[in-house]
Amino acid sequence: MKNMMRILALSVACLTTAQAATAVTTGSVNLRRSPGVSGRVLSVVPKGTLLIVACRGQWCRTTVGGRGGYVSRALTRPVSASAPLAGRGVVYFRSCAAVRAAGRAPLRLGVLGYRTTLDRNHNGLACERGE
Repeated sequence: MKNMMRILALSVACLTTAQAATAVTTGSVNLRRSPGVSGRVLSVVPKGTLLIVACRGQWCRTTVGGRGGYVSRALTRPVSASAPLAGRGVVYFRSCAAVRAAGRAPLRLGVLGYRTTLDRNHNGLACERGE
């Protein structure tokens, strides 16, 4: 629980100083505990994995399989442009039920409100029928 709170606090700190975007890995990428090649490798992220990233400099903060860490920005390709996490023009849906209630389902990757957590089968289409 203590480690989870640290990860959550670090995630919030990183996301408040950066902007979130979606990116896909261009090859197998090391998920590191800290930004930099000296950071301990936590896991390997397969090529073609869609991530939500918050980048600053050459490193991007992300979460893969419930584990937070950093990936090299050079080993990702942006899918959607960076967007502020809060403020005017930001659309956030807590659940697919909220998306449907707003009449916005399904949400396509790159459209305001799309999040990978709403896209259970990771096909780029969130809150489609059966999800």
